[in-house]
Amino acid sequence: MAEVRAELRMGLVRAPIPQLPTLHQIVLPTPWDVGPVQIYLIEGDPLTLVDTGVRNAASRSTLESALEVLGYGLGDVGRIVLTHYHGDHLGQARSIRQAGGGLEVQVHEDDADMCESFSAERDERIEGTEALFREYGVPVDLRARQTEMRRRWASEDPLCDPTEVDVRLHHGDRISTKDFELEVIHAPGHTAGHVLLYEERSGTLLTGDHVMGNAVPFTDNFHLDGPPDPADPLRRRPRFRGLPHYLASLRGLRGGSFRTILPAHGGILERPARAIDDALLFYEVRVQRIERALNRAARATGEATAWEVWQCLFPKADPVTQMRTRMLMVIGALDVLESEGRLELRRRDDGVLVHRPL
Repeated sequence: MAEVRAELRMGLVRAPIPQLPTLHQIVLPTPWDVGPVQIYLIEGDPLTLVDTGVRNAASRSTLESALEVLGYGLGDVGRIVLTHYHGDHLGQARSIRQAGGGLEVQVHEDDADMCESFSAERDERIEGTEALFREYGVPVDLRARQTEMRRRWASEDPLCDPTEVDVRLHHGDRISTKDFELEVIHAPGHTAGHVLLYEERSGTLLTGDHVMGNAVPFTDNFHLDGPPDPADPLRRRPRFRGLPHYLASLRGLRGGSFRTILPAHGGILERPARAIDDALLFYEVRVQRIERALNRAARATGEATAWEVWQCLFPKADPVTQMRTRMLMVIGALDVLESEGRLELRRRDDGVLVHRPL
């Protein structure tokens, strides 16, 4: 019992799935509000890590201690599979590579470029978000103050290093381990290239940030390279619309024969169907709230910008420090409403998009 308690203190949970005795959970500290991140070690040849934790002394020490208990060192890790590119997942990949030889890093092709050229400014998509917010009606002074604040944040240590990607994964790929095989399920939303890893025999689903036990992930929203779609009368730039992707990904999991979810945050989930439904409900409720706010904002003129919807929803929020994530939520919900035919858009002479509820 004392040994088990010691392992728990160092963040090691041996074989949380009895049918998979070579798979272990390692809980690593982060400095962020989301709390610790749960990564997974799979014994075999190659010794495999699913995600890596942030790059700092506390995370590295905890990882090294857990590996040592299992009889390994950082130099023994031969493969890293990343659920996505964010810092608490990618963070230590390069330093683990530097600790040994022959390490192979695998990530979905849609997140690979971000892994190889990671920087806090790229992660924040500072210039792209400024352009997105301009199109959705955020005033110029607020955009400038938001950009200045995000640049200051990006100049700090991001706790993550870029690293070379050796294998670019695709939906349906299989990752073989000593005792079992993991199916790659592309689940975009939180990032464009987020993946889940499914072990069919035990019904185990490793979900990264897609389904968590203590939170619901934010969804990304950014412009893609390329010219406007000539079929779009509004001539909008192509864009990754995270929330519609995320909801579609979650709905695709409904009815799956999952028995246990191993997430990146929030313990071990023994009721997968409930966890999936809870995440769906979280966003469905918020889309409904944003639709009602659109109706209020459009009451006088019949239409409203996304910024006017934001003001209806968050009249007391600080528009500098509390605007970015909530504004991306509003834009994501409006994307959902558009995809479902519940609003129409037009572009004003100043380039701003306005929304008319139907």
